[in-house]
Amino acid sequence: MYWRIDCTEHLLLNVRDDPTSSPSRPSPRAEANGVQRRAGRPRSTTYSTGSIGPASAQSLAKHQAAAVDREHLGVAPLVVRWAGSPDGRLLAGVTRQGVYLWLVKPFVQLSSLIYEPAEELGQFVDVIWGVDGGMLFAVTSTGFIYEIAVYKRDTPALEYQFSAQHYYVRGPGEAAGISSLGIAQKRTFRLPGTGATVCATAAGPEMAMVATRSHVYRLTWEGAVISTTAVRDIYDNPLAQLRQMLCIGDGGSRTELHLFSDGSVHVLFCSGSEAVVRPLEQPSVTVLAYNPTSRIVAVGTTGSEVLLYTVDSREQSLDLITQWALEHDKAAHVAALTWTPDGSALACGYSTGHVVMRTVLGFELNATRLSSQTLPEFLVPSPRLLHWAPGATRLYVFSDCVAASGDSVCGQQADALPFVRAALNVVACEGNSKRVCMFSDDKVLLHHCEFEAHDLASQQPELLWHVAHVPPDYISSNWPLRYVAADADGLHIAVAGTNGLACFSVASHKWRLFRNQQQEASISCVGGLLWYREYLIVASINHECGDSPQILFFPRTRPLDTTSDLQTVVLESPVVTMSCHDSILLVLCRNNVLYQYAIFDDMNFIQVSFRREIELSQFGVDPLRVRSLQWVPSALFDGRPAFLVHEGIVLKVVGEGLGDSGSVVVSNRVEFAITSGVNFGNMHSTVWWFSGTHLYASLISLEDFMDGGTGPLVDGARRRMMRIRPEFFPVAISADKGMAVGLDQDWTLEEHAVIGLGKLPIRAKLYLHNILDHMLSDGAEQDALMYAACFEHLEFFPHAMEILLHEVLEREMDQSLAIVGADAVLPRVVAMLENFSAFHEIVVHCARKTEAAFWSHLFACVGGPEKFFRLCLDSNQLETATQSLLILQTLEPASVNEDNILALLRRVVAEKNRELCLEILRFLKMTSESDPTMNRLLARLRQM
Repeated sequence: MYWRIDCTEHLLLNVRDDPTSSPSRPSPRAEANGVQRRAGRPRSTTYSTGSIGPASAQSLAKHQAAAVDREHLGVAPLVVRWAGSPDGRLLAGVTRQGVYLWLVKPFVQLSSLIYEPAEELGQFVDVIWGVDGGMLFAVTSTGFIYEIAVYKRDTPALEYQFSAQHYYVRGPGEAAGISSLGIAQKRTFRLPGTGATVCATAAGPEMAMVATRSHVYRLTWEGAVISTTAVRDIYDNPLAQLRQMLCIGDGGSRTELHLFSDGSVHVLFCSGSEAVVRPLEQPSVTVLAYNPTSRIVAVGTTGSEVLLYTVDSREQSLDLITQWALEHDKAAHVAALTWTPDGSALACGYSTGHVVMRTVLGFELNATRLSSQTLPEFLVPSPRLLHWAPGATRLYVFSDCVAASGDSVCGQQADALPFVRAALNVVACEGNSKRVCMFSDDKVLLHHCEFEAHDLASQQPELLWHVAHVPPDYISSNWPLRYVAADADGLHIAVAGTNGLACFSVASHKWRLFRNQQQEASISCVGGLLWYREYLIVASINHECGDSPQILFFPRTRPLDTTSDLQTVVLESPVVTMSCHDSILLVLCRNNVLYQYAIFDDMNFIQVSFRREIELSQFGVDPLRVRSLQWVPSALFDGRPAFLVHEGIVLKVVGEGLGDSGSVVVSNRVEFAITSGVNFGNMHSTVWWFSGTHLYASLISLEDFMDGGTGPLVDGARRRMMRIRPEFFPVAISADKGMAVGLDQDWTLEEHAVIGLGKLPIRAKLYLHNILDHMLSDGAEQDALMYAACFEHLEFFPHAMEILLHEVLEREMDQSLAIVGADAVLPRVVAMLENFSAFHEIVVHCARKTEAAFWSHLFACVGGPEKFFRLCLDSNQLETATQSLLILQTLEPASVNEDNILALLRRVVAEKNRELCLEILRFLKMTSESDPTMNRLLARLRQM
């Protein structure tokens, strides 16, 4: 759900380790308890730099040329470890003697601490962030941990200088200028023992983990040792040392993954005081990354493969679910991995400079190959860190420039890759699921999916985008965009950033904002926003009322104003997600309580009525992992609510009457799930989900709800389940047009390639014929007829029916069976098509695109070719009758054809249709050479 939209931006790191002063070297001193020793505070020199990228080519060339020269001298200050802050706005890095702090947007080096070399203090080997993002912990090779505070300075890091008052347009997030932050050492701890420190990691809100060559220490954020584990108890190879650690918590259980320098991974399952160690079977591992939303660990290898494992700490299991390899360069190994903040996609960096985006289940969205900027061509950028900026619309890639052999590092570089995201990924509402809606840092793109029949046949639909640029007055103060929602008609768009919101009218191309900044800053959208008819529903936090969670209903026809008499619903806990189906509003809060409301509205007012609340903890639902929640309409009939929950990568139905657990898993491999469909007769709606390779649809019938339970719902839905292979990533289900729409893979392998907004590779695929085929195969002829009638008015309806007829005919003929009676599907298709005016046209077009060997089976179901031809004449479909002459000549005796052709010719002459007359004569001339009857008929016509 992430696509490139622009060329790569090159950024300037400007790292240096040359202190301007020579402070005295500190000496450590022991603490009284003898367990931890507090070192004397090392003196340092602090630099505040303001070099902003992207850098000019000249300055970049000078900087990197100097880096190469310093490398040959053996004193190049290379960043050995990187770490992104929890909110994504800051980046920290350590060289052997310095700690650096960068602002991500704009990319600016804010501050640095550079230490004088000291043998007892060693060199920096790792850096991690505290849980609140206000503290850094830099670890040295001798076991010292520097606690470094991130503080706000009184003076800005960069000011705009003009001789007179000057007004300028501010970009996203630049309203307050560049954040003036600095870093200062607060205190120093030292690990017990004398082993050399090798790596560290944050292990949740309660502890951090630091590894030496001999032990793994688990510490509180205040520095107290919680527990230790000997490295030899994890892996007994004395030549291997730890390179990376992951800690995954699940209630009272904990899973630790330890990656060693020889490429082996050992998993430590901890439950209470017990610990079980199991090796991961995959050898030659290079990097690990964890996705907490889906509980998936990504494992990169030296063979360019990425493997995904599901983690269950309670069951002490690590199960492989999928794997893939880089197709663009088989010699690459995985150098860096990072999940998007919402866990829906994985960015993979390879040693050859490739950066590939894949969805959580492995669908490749795009691939980019980085260049080494202005360094020599023999240097290849190998990513060390992939970092998502806030909003997840910009991926920062920090690389080591290495020789082609990979033996030495000759410099470092930073790049930024701009992306657009699918709005369906953040708000699974009806408007976002019916059409392609994308957003980037400061714009929203809406495609109404208006395709012509020839576009669908050629798979080259026109790219008509509505681009809405978010006003600088809003996005400069409230970047990044958190939620984007389009209404059901595609005429209005709402966006919400850190505070407030804004609405856009597609018809007028105008934005509506709050009356003033005070109102805008008073609320923050938390939990989602969506459209319900003429109202915008916003799950928010009210800052003026003690950050109380609430739901606001803004009328679309009035200005945005929090002081007016708005319909408001006050909640006990912040909202996680919400959805609206017809007049039913579902709100899931962090306390795992689901609230159901009924909405009553007219032109002048709206009223919200509370219906019920349900504890989802009884169904085993984790609210922090729920990606979407949708309504199953069983409560309309028997009063028992049922809900479709997409949790991680699992799609399940929860509710009463579903066994002891109260839930039934529909699928264990789901990228996204939505409900849509055309309500008709006995069929109510359709549940769609994408598995990474196939698009699944399950038809829901009202009969599934009639016996008072939701068990038949799941059984009936599974029985009517079908699947389609769209060969692109679907991001919209246009149910009123019977098609799935999405974006194709994008390979931007050249550095200079630019993907503009109008070049997003959008594609569409009809699914109408698949659903009708599924219904007819299941014996639901009446439902299929009613469903098809809903689409008869569309221009491409005959084209879809041709596909249906062709696929069923080809399938039955390929089975080498004379399928007759109750098992035959083709007669059901023909019987359904006879109810539509385009029936004869559909049959003829299908036959002309099908092998002649299949014609007899097809027209046997129609009633015979001569009967079909006569029906075309009786209904005055002369063009269709002319197109069926070849079929008639192939399947019927020559004596029958002579009279039929003369009858058609007389009718065409009477209609004075010159083109059809010429076409009939051409047919006679073509067949007269092999058919004596046609030769005789042609001679008769010449004498007339």
